[in-house]
Amino acid sequence: MTAIYLVCFHSQEPETFHGSRSQYLRVEQAIHDDEWPYDNGDDPSFYVARKGGLLTWGVCRQDLRNAIACGTIVVFFSFTSLPNDQILYRLCAVATVTDKLDHRAVHRKQQFSQFRDLYINTMISPVKAGWRYGEIDRRPSQRHKDWLWRMAHHQGMTHKKFDKKHAVTYRDGWFPDRALVPGELLLANNYVLFSSPPDRAYISSDPPEVAIAMKGQHEKWTNNKLRTITVGTAASRLTSRRDYLRVVNRSGRNVHRQIRFDMATDEASRWRDALIAALKEATERQKKQSTKRVRGVGSAKCS
Repeated sequence: MTAIYLVCFHSQEPETFHGSRSQYLRVEQAIHDDEWPYDNGDDPSFYVARKGGLLTWGVCRQDLRNAIACGTIVVFFSFTSLPNDQILYRLCAVATVTDKLDHRAVHRKQQFSQFRDLYINTMISPVKAGWRYGEIDRRPSQRHKDWLWRMAHHQGMTHKKFDKKHAVTYRDGWFPDRALVPGELLLANNYVLFSSPPDRAYISSDPPEVAIAMKGQHEKWTNNKLRTITVGTAASRLTSRRDYLRVVNRSGRNVHRQIRFDMATDEASRWRDALIAALKEATERQKKQSTKRVRGVGSAKCS
């Protein structure tokens, strides 16, 4: 069997460039210019992938990154807040997991060397005999205070207990190589690597708009073909019959929980091919549209 996930990521025009610099600023500028609906921390790293590098995922949705397996198919949707409490959804990419590494990989493995300086989703960078927290290229509100938790093997500890044990690391913003031993600190293999197009993958050059939602409501789809292939297929295989990306709850938080369903591997391969073909078709139609939707301005950081 092959697991398939439908996953949303937040792409929002930055409310300010103040405090942003280096590669993080370049991604924010690209979002501002409506170049592509990149995640504000480039996670998944579509900015790098569209420059020719490998697509990776290493910050958001740690629970999923921990559990995901090689061979898994992931379908990525972006969501963007618009004026009048509307949310726009675009179908951005279909990708297949090829490996799971720890967060040092980008800085150590040859396969990342050509585009190493473009990755901003590793959260750490090398220093002499160790690793330092690396999200200093953005204003504090866009940093992840629990950066170590997101990349570590928790060894059965709660978040609170983990934070207490590693309080000195959080305070100093770095850890030495010698700390990476069982019983002290271990990095998890939850830095996800995807195949590069056309190998079981496709990244839309102009992601088509597929749905609109109002806050507090499920989305309404504008592309029935892509809806049928994605959430429609999921609903037919889930006991919950969930056929929407946006969950409605009283708190208004965590409304984009991933959808998972399973298929026999041969069937999943055919399904992926059909979705890629439909996404390519929708991409070409999107390119022909002469008008662009006005995008909202706001603050975005992954959950």
